[in-house]
Amino acid sequence: MAKYIIAVMLFITLNAIAQEPITSLMADSLTNQYFLKGDWDNLIKTVKNSIANNIDYKKLRQRIAFAYFEKGDYLAAEIQYEKALTYDEYDAETRAYLYYCGLNTGNEPYARFYADKLPSELQKNLGIKPIKPVSLVDLEYNYKTNNSNTRSNPTYIRMGIGTQLGYRLTLYQYIADYEQKIDSSSYHQPEYFAILNWSVTSHILLNIAYHHLHTRENGINDPGNLISAAFSTKLNRFTLGANGSLLKDDFSNNDQFGLWAGVTIPGKTGIYFKSSLYRMIDKVNNRFIFSQNAGAHLYKTLWGEGNITLGNLKNYSDLNAFYVYNSVDPTTFRTGFSLFWYVGTKVTIIGNYTYDTKQIEPTQKNYNQQSFSGGIIWKL
Repeated sequence: MAKYIIAVMLFITLNAIAQEPITSLMADSLTNQYFLKGDWDNLIKTVKNSIANNIDYKKLRQRIAFAYFEKGDYLAAEIQYEKALTYDEYDAETRAYLYYCGLNTGNEPYARFYADKLPSELQKNLGIKPIKPVSLVDLEYNYKTNNSNTRSNPTYIRMGIGTQLGYRLTLYQYIADYEQKIDSSSYHQPEYFAILNWSVTSHILLNIAYHHLHTRENGINDPGNLISAAFSTKLNRFTLGANGSLLKDDFSNNDQFGLWAGVTIPGKTGIYFKSSLYRMIDKVNNRFIFSQNAGAHLYKTLWGEGNITLGNLKNYSDLNAFYVYNSVDPTTFRTGFSLFWYVGTKVTIIGNYTYDTKQIEPTQKNYNQQSFSGGIIWKL
């Protein structure tokens, strides 16, 4: 009976709110009741109504942020906790939830930025350390098949290691090997890659990368060296970035400049879109490359991402120079899909399928290539 009376009173109160502007006292009382009951939808509605009526303070933002967090919309929670932080930049609870928002959205630089600001006792309890010589190890194997009679099926294998140099500075390195036979020639390409990431602020990330490609054709060496720099920033649900790179080998120089923008749609599915446009400049010609990515939270610990890339990818570097497409036959069209399975908090298993249209130069004869990749990331 008591619960029934409370429900009726709450209904009457809500109707009264609809008829007259909400007050600060009403906002605090209602949101606290919803918070205690775990009624996240009504809590969110009431806070939005309060903010629309110029009622805004730290506790209000923390309550709506927690509601979004409990609903699994971690980016919305992150935005609200950041608002709460403007009222009290030293609040440990807000910083802790921003740390977890970063982890749950896969934005580890963001998470570690706020990990740096947590009380030392909380850092210790959470097992967070500023420096780790080995913070992760990963492995990738890729096998490609094609319908060309003069090209063998290429293979690629990669092993990497991550190092935390501080809360806001990380280093990742890998060694890799690529092999393929073309006509009577045998191509073998050992690689080394290193990237240094620096979180300037919670929303600004800078990185510089170096990629060495030691191409060998029938025992003849043609080493290539690539330097890349990138900048990215996040504005609520939007991300923006720019990068540039220079690839130099014994025969040519290749300059690449790119801009990209992304947006994440509200909701716990985390649907996101990212569009990229690159300008490639070499001795032969100048050309553009366009890439479109889209991803979402598919099921519990499973994420998926699809992509399509248009343009001549000769010597194109992707993912801040992580991959360099400098094979003899350039790709002229690419599309694919990746799955990311988060096994607990330490292990991620990755699978990828890619379809390429390749072009034999100078005949411009096309052939098709399919690529299958498997990988694992283990955080230590």
